[in-house]
This record gives sequence, structure tokens and C-alpha cells, in this order.
Amino acid sequence: MRIFTTETVMLHLDAQDKEQALQLMGRKVEVTGSLKPGGFDNFMYSIKKRESEFSTAVGYDYAIPHGKSDAVAVPVVAFARLVKPILWDTDEDDWVQNVFMIAVPEESAGDEHIRILMKLAGAIMEDDFRDRIAGAETDVQVIDIMSSYVE
Repeated sequence: MRIFTTETVMLHLDAQDKEQALQLMGRKVEVTGSLKPGGFDNFMYSIKKRESEFSTAVGYDYAIPHGKSDAVAVPVVAFARLVKPILWDTDEDDWVQNVFMIAVPEESAGDEHIRILMKLAGAIMEDDFRDRIAGAETDVQVIDIMSSYVE
């Protein structure tokens, strides 16, 4: 099972704020069939609930919002490179320009969710990963980079 797909890569997402970025990415996850029918609101609730507990900004202009939800049919990771940075966390003054959104079914959330999150967070700490993501010009290049670090 592939958790990365070109269908969920957005290289020029024009979002005005965090709420809009999350909504647009959630809709992208939905259209890939990764959510159960009618599951968008439930999935977005899980994303926003997690975000309200603690910011998912991880530094280096990256955020990793994630949601464990019964609304998720198959795990998927979406990526968006924002047209311009947005303020992700007002308390910490964290600005974000690259966003990975993780969608994981509730029943597999224990290990799948943590595994993906840890590998992505580890990759973001590496200069080479960030440089390659910043230089990626196509959806396929982004998927190749993500797959080489996370799968």
C-alpha cells in the first residue's frame, strides 16, 4: 500500500491562513478516495482537534498536521508547498511554507501514525531532504523524495 500519491501533492497552494491550508489539503485527501464517503467533516475535526492541543509546526518552515479518524479509509500523506508562508502558530510565531498532512484510520493509528510522523519529522531535520523538497519541480519528484525517506 502506497501512502504517497501524486494526487495529494500541491506545489503551489495559495492559502491565506492555516485554516484555509488545512481545508484545501483535507479536500485533496478526500478526492483521492482516502476518506470514507461523507467523512470529510469527521476527518477535519480530528485534524483541528490535534492542532488545538499542540501546534504541528516543527521548524524549518514545516508543519505536519495529522489526524486519526474513523473517516479515513486508507492512510495517505498529502504535501503542499504554499505560495507564501503563513503564520501557523501565533504563540510561537511559527511561519510555515511546507505542509505534510497525515491521514490515518483510527484502527491503525497506533503504529502507522507514529511511524509516518517520526520518519517525516526526522527527514525534515536533514538539510538534504529540505533542499530536495525545495528544489522539486514536479509531483513525481516530491513523491520520489518522500518515498526515499519515509517508506
